[in-house]
Amino acid sequence: MALSAMSCKTILAAAIALGCAGIGFSPLSAAKKMKPEELVNLHLDAIGPADARAGMKSRLFRGEGIWRVLLGGRAQLPGSVYGASDGNSISVRFDTQSNPTYYGEHLVYDGKDIRILQGFQAGRSPLGQFCMNNKALLREGLLGGVTSTAWPLLHLEARGAKLKYAGLKKVEGRELHRLDYKPRKSGGPAKIRLFFEPDTYRHVQTEYRYEVPGGIGASPDASAGVQNTYETLTETFSNFQDIDGLMLPARWKILYNRSNQGGGPGSMVAEWEFAFNNAVHNQPIDPSMYELGAAAQ
Repeated sequence: MALSAMSCKTILAAAIALGCAGIGFSPLSAAKKMKPEELVNLHLDAIGPADARAGMKSRLFRGEGIWRVLLGGRAQLPGSVYGASDGNSISVRFDTQSNPTYYGEHLVYDGKDIRILQGFQAGRSPLGQFCMNNKALLREGLLGGVTSTAWPLLHLEARGAKLKYAGLKKVEGRELHRLDYKPRKSGGPAKIRLFFEPDTYRHVQTEYRYEVPGGIGASPDASAGVQNTYETLTETFSNFQDIDGLMLPARWKILYNRSNQGGGPGSMVAEWEFAFNNAVHNQPIDPSMYELGAAAQ
């Protein structure tokens, strides 16, 4: 039976009203209204109870890893990964047994100074140089996410960083909460973005973007031909496990991407992938862990 014009209008109005009501209570709408502090609190609860978090003064972890060059050459080398953190101090070491192709990494912040191993005979690796150019990764405790006690969201008041909630964003096919992080002190990338799962509020990714100016040429015409370099460092975390009452990732992947303005030569993609098989809390940390090249005990 055909509907009258009045019936059609009534049904249409009801549908619009229901649709608007649905939009008003949708998770996406709620996410847009979320304050940065709310997301941080949900994230901290996802790590573990407040007393458990406060009780972990130091952390040691170890595991296996592999380094790969995917663009700008071809290379692959396995190694062992060791990490130590105590308060704001952090040490991450990728040990390749002094392989002459690539010595590995040792990234250190002892609460005062930053020290980075020279990974190659010619100088630092892309990861090491990125961390040296952007000291906030180590100084703020961003590198490694919640794998370290220096994670800044655990010490937000002391860090004094500026946070901005950017809503739900699609990342590699899934929606994640994005939190933009700006350090109080200079020395960080232009953009630091933290991503969290919407159902668990676990921190699963950090993205750092950095632009390296091409410099000034000998003449205006020469300067016009000098191109900027764009670098992106992306950390992803997965395989979360309960360790002493805290949910911590057992897998950590770092992807480095360098591209030149206009797609010129010099582009590079490299990755470091780590799988942890042991982690302990509140054990004394040998001071040598914060010295370059010191072997993990």
